[in-house]
Amino acid sequence: MPAIRVSRTGEMIVSPPELPSYLRAIHELKPIVGKPTDEDVKGIHAVIRALGAVSHLPTFYNPDLSMQLSQYLFGVQMAVFKVSYSMTLMPGDKSVFIPPELPLHIPGALNQVVGAPSDEEIKSAQSALRNVENLSISPQLFDADLSMRLSQHFFNLQFARYMRESSAGQFVSESEPEGACLTESRPIQETRENLTTSCHGEASGLQRGGNIASVSEAGEVSQARSGLPQLGEAMKGIQDVLENMDRILTLIKRDQSTIGCVDKYYHIYKNPLNQQGRAASECGLPRLRYGFYDKTWKFGLWMTSDQIAGYLKFFNIGSDLIQLEDEGEPRLLDGKGAEAEQLLLNYIDAQ
Repeated sequence: MPAIRVSRTGEMIVSPPELPSYLRAIHELKPIVGKPTDEDVKGIHAVIRALGAVSHLPTFYNPDLSMQLSQYLFGVQMAVFKVSYSMTLMPGDKSVFIPPELPLHIPGALNQVVGAPSDEEIKSAQSALRNVENLSISPQLFDADLSMRLSQHFFNLQFARYMRESSAGQFVSESEPEGACLTESRPIQETRENLTTSCHGEASGLQRGGNIASVSEAGEVSQARSGLPQLGEAMKGIQDVLENMDRILTLIKRDQSTIGCVDKYYHIYKNPLNQQGRAASECGLPRLRYGFYDKTWKFGLWMTSDQIAGYLKFFNIGSDLIQLEDEGEPRLLDGKGAEAEQLLLNYIDAQ
């Protein structure tokens, strides 16, 4: 796993995982100290993108490496966040998150976000990032700088949401007393300072041979101990956020198209996401396969009728074109094959 640690000067040090030779040829990842440069971050995205492009080739694809790269990217983006925005948990914080400007061929619009983002603001940023990443197969349209800035903006919004929810005590178990919620809202840094102060106080007392601690020292020790449960809850919340972000980043990288060409027929393979953020492969579906023949200038699906029905159910469209069997498996209605194929192609084109 890539190591994330803090230097004596307070700077974050993020170490990358070991890369195979074919990925090192794209970009040589190195430990990053302090704030990463744009070239550092773009190189990480390029490596993740290259690994995602071979996700359908078991010989080359390594899911463990994909996870490690996602964690490495998280650490790097955290370093950028740390030097750009406040790390306070206080609810009065009003950091302003300014998104990059989107070109005309990317649908939607992003506005600056003040404080904790709303669900719609996070979904808009995620949609824009997905649209940009889908263009990675078209070098004329893909912008690596825009992809990097959008990815950082999406990270900033997610972490701002986490910081605000943490400060509001939303990670406290319902079984804990009400007083724990009030204690939860205090910054983790304060708890660490109390721990450090009390430990130094105890050590000094022992060296002087004192056997009785002062009232103030005893109070600090008691306060530090009472803060340990809240620190554990906060760390658990951070772990949950990391796991969720790792899953989202992995899915975003996999929600891309792979194109193969045979003569004048182009085959497109895709592992798409539905509106719930689930990948087709997670629902037991094969890769979405469709093609383009340059003589007819038309797209066509390269799947069986049962697979088409499965994708209609997966995207929650065309319910009037399918019927569910006893075991819940979707089947196309007789005579609806052409209509179902066109509906699915139109839906893919709109994404």
